[in-house]
Amino acid sequence: MGAFSDPQANILLSYGCSPVKEQARGLEPVFAMVQCRKYLSTADCVACFDIAAKPSSRNCSADVTGGRFYYDGCFLRYESTNFYNRNQDGHYGSCGEKNTASSAYQASVESLLSDLQIASPKMPGFYATSKKEVVGENSVVYGVAQCVETISKAGCQDCLTVAYSDLQRCFSAADADGRSINPACFFRYSDTPFFADNQTTDLKPFLRNGNLSFSRLLVFY
Repeated sequence: MGAFSDPQANILLSYGCSPVKEQARGLEPVFAMVQCRKYLSTADCVACFDIAAKPSSRNCSADVTGGRFYYDGCFLRYESTNFYNRNQDGHYGSCGEKNTASSAYQASVESLLSDLQIASPKMPGFYATSKKEVVGENSVVYGVAQCVETISKAGCQDCLTVAYSDLQRCFSAADADGRSINPACFFRYSDTPFFADNQTTDLKPFLRNGNLSFSRLLVFY
């Protein structure tokens, strides 16, 4: 578990509610998932989950059949149908301040994200953080890739391929940071550290072959 405290972990990035209204449910199951970004401390993870789980925070009426809630530190989803093996259920990219990054920074972002895209699906837990120094500058780019653990390795790779395209629009526009948000994966880069230095993963073995990671996932229904 991480020991890094992220003050933005509880920020709601976006949410979506199902347009379908449910009938009287009886004993029908509800499928749900919550997953924290694994670089968070236990306290930050619990705090994010507590906020996401409150009905007043979810902004969906009680009679809809599902909802998705994306926080900077965690993700919560519930549906009336089993979604655990889906790797694409809608996605979007969110870019930061535009036209502020140098060409050297853009090149470092592209290289780092490419490595994370390749390495993360090979790891138990489908998760990696890494950073890369920008050549010729006193700056660093930080990145994370994380898939939900209910999808397959191939599903994780497919999700991150789409997410990479989302982020490519950000760094190609010289944005200093960006996020790609998908119910099955999360991909982010920034010029500001959002995880501790001792939480970075050595990607080199996974760019070849290897396995290493830590898992934190709750799935219930």
